[in-house]
Amino acid sequence: MTKRIAATLSLLLLASLTPAMAQQFPVWEWLLHNYGSKTDDTPVPSMKMGNHMQMSLKGTAQTGDEQRADDIVAAAKRVLARYADVNTAVQDGYKPFHPSGKMGEEVHYTNYRYARLEQQHVNYDQPGSILYKRTPHGMEAVGVMYIAPQKATPEQLNAVAPLSIATWHRHVDFCGAPRSLPVAQQYGPHAQLGPQGSIHTEDACKAAGGLWIPVVFGWMTHIYPNAKSPSEVWAGMDMHMDANSDHD
Repeated sequence: MTKRIAATLSLLLLASLTPAMAQQFPVWEWLLHNYGSKTDDTPVPSMKMGNHMQMSLKGTAQTGDEQRADDIVAAAKRVLARYADVNTAVQDGYKPFHPSGKMGEEVHYTNYRYARLEQQHVNYDQPGSILYKRTPHGMEAVGVMYIAPQKATPEQLNAVAPLSIATWHRHVDFCGAPRSLPVAQQYGPHAQLGPQGSIHTEDACKAAGGLWIPVVFGWMTHIYPNAKSPSEVWAGMDMHMDANSDHD
């Protein structure tokens, strides 16, 4: 029944687009543009990192935060042990999100059903996404990602992972590229449009013929339970930034 509803909604969306719109931009960009947040404003204390990253600021420590964080890390370790073989994750419905094939890249393997459920109630032993690193020996399970809704409050984020320890982030100020723009121009070092583009304001996006998307997906937090340094377990301010940013 759920698949039928999703298929019906997709057909209705496609029917609502003019032929020119449907041909100009990918459907997923229209979905984010039409049904996502209309601004990157948030009640979560945060700061911008680069052109397209919004990071939560550390909150005041509360009683029990350290124990909660330890419990979440322990759950993440169990996840990595269970899905050490990437084929196991694939068999369980996890799919790679935009892999480049480059050695050393980190690929998000996402199960979209789990990800949807996670925004309602987090199951630390069954995350929406598992992070794999491409190595000469194959895909290595290195981390876990938990997510929260785009419009989450500080209290909602803190309920999933304590703000005094976890660093949450979300991707913002995205200028969607038309279908006609080669993928290489969206991810290259001199890209203007796309997830790594230099354009990060609505006016500039419209002038370039792009589709303005203030917020891409929801809030996310990465955990690397087997990191050598405790400070690297919860990905923070040193996490990889977008290309074309001032912090590259």
